[in-house]
Amino acid sequence: MTVFAEYAPWYDLLYEDKSYASEVDFVERRLRDHGIASGRVLDLGCGTGLHAIEFARRGWSVAGIDLSHEMIARAKSRAEQAGHDIPFRQGDACDAGPEQGFDAVVSLFHVASYQNDRERLEQLFRTAHAALKPGGIFFFDYWYGGAVLAQGVETRVKEILRHPLRLTRIAQSTHDELNATVFVNYTLFCENIDRATILRVDETHRMRYWFPFEIEASLQASGFQPDGSYAWLSQAAPNSKTWAAYSIARKRPSP
Repeated sequence: MTVFAEYAPWYDLLYEDKSYASEVDFVERRLRDHGIASGRVLDLGCGTGLHAIEFARRGWSVAGIDLSHEMIARAKSRAEQAGHDIPFRQGDACDAGPEQGFDAVVSLFHVASYQNDRERLEQLFRTAHAALKPGGIFFFDYWYGGAVLAQGVETRVKEILRHPLRLTRIAQSTHDELNATVFVNYTLFCENIDRATILRVDETHRMRYWFPFEIEASLQASGFQPDGSYAWLSQAAPNSKTWAAYSIARKRPSP
């Protein structure tokens, strides 16, 4: 069973405050800055397809891969309802598949931090490399280690009421500094107010935070030319106030 297996039915409601459209607007701008204004984009770790569908709405030819059967099922349903023919495939983003010839590959919402060691990270990078055209652009985000160390971990509670549902999520984290890892222990209470029923879901997500020097070394080892690391949704350097960072790299042309 993958993480998000039982979490998947509630995932979109929990993240309804996340502006996927604004994020895709930003990614598009950064892709244009690197010479990619349109074409084919592959979403590695596409989740329920919200980023991919936003790209499709803007005229991109999109494909998506995710490890979770449940997430892929929701992505396919959502794309069909939106009138987009997007080939979503269930699979491990760290295993290169048949996808080739893409102008850009994106991997968003911290997929790189779900890879818990350098070997897995570079497998993800090699999947992106195999899917790209020479000169294509890889854009991905991750947890920035400097911010994790500066801020530390804490318990967070989120509650959402959409009658008849009330969702309460408790996120309790433990920090394994020796292995640069945070274990996020989610407890989700899904209450149907009308029926007076409660479903409890427990999942643990193991998140690896990274530093730009690690990211760039692994990109170079995977056939990319790194082109910068930045604080999320900005062009400033990663900083201790922002957990999310992103990097951009270009696939090196074949010799």
